[in-house]
Amino acid sequence: MRKTLHKWHGWAGIICMIPFLLICLTGSILVFKKEIDALLLPSIATLPATEQPRLPLTELTAKVNSQLPDYEFGSWEIFPAGHDEADRIFMIKRGTDEWHKAHLNPYTGELLSQPTETGHYLTDWLVEFHYTLMLNDLKHLPEHLGLIIGLILSIFLLFMGVSGLIMYRRFWARLFTLRWNQRLLAVFSDLHKMVGTFASPVLLVLAITGGYYNILIFYEEWTEHADGAEHHIMTKRLYHTNLDIDSLVADSQQRIDGFKPTYLLFPYEPELPFTIFGRAPTANPLLSNYGSVSNYDPHTGDYMSTYNLNEQGVGAKTLDSFRRLHFGTFGGLPVKIIWSIVGFTPLLLAITGTYVWWQRRKKRVRRKA
Repeated sequence: MRKTLHKWHGWAGIICMIPFLLICLTGSILVFKKEIDALLLPSIATLPATEQPRLPLTELTAKVNSQLPDYEFGSWEIFPAGHDEADRIFMIKRGTDEWHKAHLNPYTGELLSQPTETGHYLTDWLVEFHYTLMLNDLKHLPEHLGLIIGLILSIFLLFMGVSGLIMYRRFWARLFTLRWNQRLLAVFSDLHKMVGTFASPVLLVLAITGGYYNILIFYEEWTEHADGAEHHIMTKRLYHTNLDIDSLVADSQQRIDGFKPTYLLFPYEPELPFTIFGRAPTANPLLSNYGSVSNYDPHTGDYMSTYNLNEQGVGAKTLDSFRRLHFGTFGGLPVKIIWSIVGFTPLLLAITGTYVWWQRRKKRVRRKA
């Protein structure tokens, strides 16, 4: 059994090596997406320090609508006063179903960038590449091919991690053994086992969380458009022009004591509510900033429902923690550095593993000859 598992482990690594490395390397870079955006887009993605209060959300909405008459709101990522990131707004161009991204100064209502396609900026392109390998929506190919391949690669990573730990289940006996004075095959074999063992906990977490998000996105697309229905074409505003967004946000904070709103989702298809996402008070650093939700009628503003993550079970909280676990945003800079470094380890594992596999294969061929 161990010999067969070793063979599968080697062949899986060879077959999936290139796309897997691309996903790992882009993910390792994206751990520092915020910092990269601040470096490359200082006048767009970041804001100067100020003690000004944010303008009311309803006023900001009107200002954006007046500056972008050919677009409608899709969603809006908001930050508390004093935060150094510009608000990110996602607009849908009228007459299409295409989403565009822009940056907003919440203290003045000024647009810091014009709407661009979601993959326009470097880090946004890397995000799309990371999830789909740029294979989604290509002509003559399945619509969600990239998501499917990403799911397959997450399963591959899970198999590689588990199979590696099974094959070297007594890894602690020689965990720090590295025979530098031996031939290259021995050095690479020790290095492969050592690096794989240290990196496997994080890689297994990334495999499980990444696979979950690919399944979730694919499932949502499939359920909403399985009958062949196209995405809704935005032809008119799907919420009342005079909707008092500030009142809705204030109400959401009453529904959940200590609730901090972080994300507004406007109705982008008919019958959808106006939704306010946010974080309920918790000491759990793994829970995301989007785990609790309140819904409102987009035309009347009437309250509809609330989902408080703190009132949910272990399963719901575990799934919500996947966001921070995948991106390494739960422990500050030290965790981000670890996640980024581990993201690069598959490159070393690929080099050492391929060399060991090739040398052993040559040895078997010589024996047969």
